[in-house]
Amino acid sequence: MYVARAVCQKQRVTFDKLCEFMADGSTVSQADVAAVFYKFRTVLNLLCSQGNIVDAGPLGTFRPTFTAKAVEKEEDFKPATHIKKTMVLFRPSVDFRTLHDVEYFKIPAYDKTKGKKKPEGGGGSQPHP
Repeated sequence: MYVARAVCQKQRVTFDKLCEFMADGSTVSQADVAAVFYKFRTVLNLLCSQGNIVDAGPLGTFRPTFTAKAVEKEEDFKPATHIKKTMVLFRPSVDFRTLHDVEYFKIPAYDKTKGKKKPEGGGGSQPHP
């Protein structure tokens, strides 16, 4: 049985390259784009730390969340002790989540047990007579 799955075959786009792409054809510089990203991160962290859900328009929403240790009685709960990990959750908008103009490629299947490519045409190591 064969099932398609997403595999990222291309290179990772760096932050600098992303800022360069965004500045291209606009009236702002690459440094301006980077500055907005850094300010967005700072403001987003502040707003979520205050318990706000932040609507980022066409991107989606950001909201605060955390993991906590359970206690037997409510009066035993101490936030500084029992809240372990605070995080920001991102929920992309429907349009942002949907990929457009996706490229599809067929790649060789991999043997899941060994992480090796499956041999082409039958899998034997001897040539066919």
